[in-house]
Amino acid sequence: MKAFLLSFFLIASSLGSINTVTAKDIIGGLTLKENFALAKKFPMPSAWLLSAQCSACHGTMGTEFNDIIPPLAGMDKQEFIDRMQEYKTKDANQFIVMGIITQPITDEEIEAMAGFFAKLKPVSRSQGKVPNDVVVPDWANMNQGAK
Repeated sequence: MKAFLLSFFLIASSLGSINTVTAKDIIGGLTLKENFALAKKFPMPSAWLLSAQCSACHGTMGTEFNDIIPPLAGMDKQEFIDRMQEYKTKDANQFIVMGIITQPITDEEIEAMAGFFAKLKPVSRSQGKVPNDVVVPDWANMNQGAK
């Protein structure tokens, strides 16, 4: 019984120290206001470097990987800006990932990224075969084992 009570009190006391994360909090413990103030103190990274953060979902240089995630390469500059501003200004839960990702990005950075992606040649990988210069490793072959 003593072990149970001790465990109960340890768990209960630790619950009181949990901080609730709000939509205004971002990684690193900065609020959006603090993030933007800090960003103004340093030179803006290149558009190429800024766009690299999109590659995890939108592919290298903004090329799409599937039909759900739109390609950024070749997207009209104003369309990119409009979409990013919509993600940024609406309730983050409406867009989940993009609603969260766009919050710390400044308007100046969005404009730079829009110009960068607009100049790239669009490449769609979901509508056909992978381009010849792309080598898909064996571990990534979705069809392996399905014969």
